[in-house]
Amino acid sequence: MLFIGLATVFVELLRPLAPSHAAAQTGDQPRRALPPEAKVKAKDAATAGTLRPPIAQVPVTDVDTPEIDEARLAAGETPPVRPATPVAPIPAGPIVAIVLTELGPNAPAAKAAIDRLPAAVSLAFSPYADASRDLAKAAKAGGHEVWLSVPMQPKSYPRVNPGQNVLLTGEAPAENVRRLNWALSRVDGPVGVTNMMGSAFTENAAAMRPVLDAVKAKQLFYVDARSSGRSVGEKEARAIGLASATNDRFLDEPETAANIRRNLDDLVATAKRRGYAIGYARPVSTTISEIERWSAALAAEGVTLVGASLVARKASNG
Repeated sequence: MLFIGLATVFVELLRPLAPSHAAAQTGDQPRRALPPEAKVKAKDAATAGTLRPPIAQVPVTDVDTPEIDEARLAAGETPPVRPATPVAPIPAGPIVAIVLTELGPNAPAAKAAIDRLPAAVSLAFSPYADASRDLAKAAKAGGHEVWLSVPMQPKSYPRVNPGQNVLLTGEAPAENVRRLNWALSRVDGPVGVTNMMGSAFTENAAAMRPVLDAVKAKQLFYVDARSSGRSVGEKEARAIGLASATNDRFLDEPETAANIRRNLDDLVATAKRRGYAIGYARPVSTTISEIERWSAALAAEGVTLVGASLVARKASNG
């Protein structure tokens, strides 16, 4: 009896050290830190419109819905060529464009950008958000240029994966063009495309050229987000006569008012020196407020805020 009693006490003492039965059944593991390219930067998670969704982790509920995308592409249908529209004249003097990216996953943030920002601010939508199609229509109705963010392979792939149908350097050109067409089918009527991530893909001329050929065939523009300082995107686009430009400055990294103001001022200085400039930003509340403030005083600087396609045209004709 004494032996049984001591054994019972010993088991009870060891119980806290053993893994729980639930953990053993579910296979739960300690949560690993997200890689840098996929982190969420949430400055104020309690305030609508301030979350910065990690594009690599956006949930997609209808990416493979046959009646919307894949069946049409499998049947050989491709997104239609954009109808010819009157070419807007490029204003005299320095011009500057801002592209707000990663729109769609956070619908309230996108709506705030559409409603509050000047129509000359270009808005780039993610193909991974179900809301992107309707948000893009609202943006176009508000006078904004609509752009498409095309997911491209980062150097940290596959550890960091933008999502399904990402353009890959190891894929056949025809497959990458199919994936481009899929992304185009997710957002109605973009005037141009830019890259989402893509630090590896945009450095690879052999991978980029067929994609840019397809972009040109659809009468679209290309702006390189400069995910890599070695990107050949603009060079390859120019080689085939595709109007293009490259992002000059990320405006809200980090997303503090002081940093955004400094970058906006530097963007204006670049436009005055070179004749044009283009900056990238995200739909966070601080950024939207600062662009509102800055744009209201821009005319006094002798600089005109324009859609990104006008910067691409001016940069390509310079």
